[in-house]
Amino acid sequence: MKALLCLLFVTSTAFAQDAATYLKNFDAKVYSLKTKGVKDFVVDIESTKLTKQMNDQQVFGKVKEVVFRTYWTANPERLAIEVEGLPDGFKEIKEELKLSLLGMMDNLIPPTMAQRFNGYKFANGNKAKEFIAQDTTGVAPIPSFVLKFDQEDKLVEVVGQKPIGTLNIAPVYAKESFSDGRYVLKQQTTTSTEGSQTVTIKKVLEYGQSQGIGVLTGVEVTTEQKGQNGKAVSATDELTFKNYKINAGEALKFFLGEGTKEIKKK
Repeated sequence: MKALLCLLFVTSTAFAQDAATYLKNFDAKVYSLKTKGVKDFVVDIESTKLTKQMNDQQVFGKVKEVVFRTYWTANPERLAIEVEGLPDGFKEIKEELKLSLLGMMDNLIPPTMAQRFNGYKFANGNKAKEFIAQDTTGVAPIPSFVLKFDQEDKLVEVVGQKPIGTLNIAPVYAKESFSDGRYVLKQQTTTSTEGSQTVTIKKVLEYGQSQGIGVLTGVEVTTEQKGQNGKAVSATDELTFKNYKINAGEALKFFLGEGTKEIKKK
C-alpha cells in the first residue's frame, strides 16, 4: 500500500509538471514582438469610432484625430499610453479613455500563460491536451479555467467557471510568412454569460510589416449584447496601429522623462 501511494504521488507530480511544461512550450510557439527581439517601441493607435463620438458630442470642438500613443520597453517591462489630439486638460476623461484601451494591449504584446494566469496552479485535465488552471489565492473573480488544445497544439478554447455564469474564449491561430513558423492570433471570440445576459466580443486582427518586422496593424472589434428579451444590440469599432518606431529608444526616452505617467502592464 505504501509503495502504491508513493507511485500515485510521483505520477500526480509528473502530470502537474507536464501541464506546466506543455503550456510553456505553447508560449514558445506563439509569435510576438518579444520573440523578434523587440526591446523598445512606440505605436499610435487610432479608433475611428472614438473620433466620430468626440465630433458628434462636440465637447472639444472639431477633432481631427484621437490617437493613443503607446510606449513599451522590455527590460524592465513597462507600458504607458498617452492621449493625443485632444485639447490640454480634461485629465479625468483622458484617463478613462486610456483604461478603455487596456484590453487591446494583450493583442499588441501577448502575455505568457504564466502571466495571464498569475496566481493559478496548472494541472492536467480529464482529456488529452486539456489543462486546468485553479486559483490559489482565493480572491480571483473566476476560480478556475479549462484550457483546451487541438492536435497541432494550438489553443482553441478557454472556459472559465464564474460564481455566476461562464466565460468562453475561442482564439484562432495561424502561421504567417513573417512569423518564423510561430502561431499568430488571427481572431478571438469571447462570450460572457451571467443570468439572462450575454455579451460577445469578437476581434479580427490584421498584420503588416514595419522595419521588416511583422506587427499588428488593425483590430476590428464587434460587441454584441443580448438581454432577457433575446434582442441583440451590436456595435463595431476599428482600431488602426500605425507609425511604429521599433528599437529606436523612443519609449526609453519617454520613461526616463515621463516615468510618472506609466501604466504598468500586468
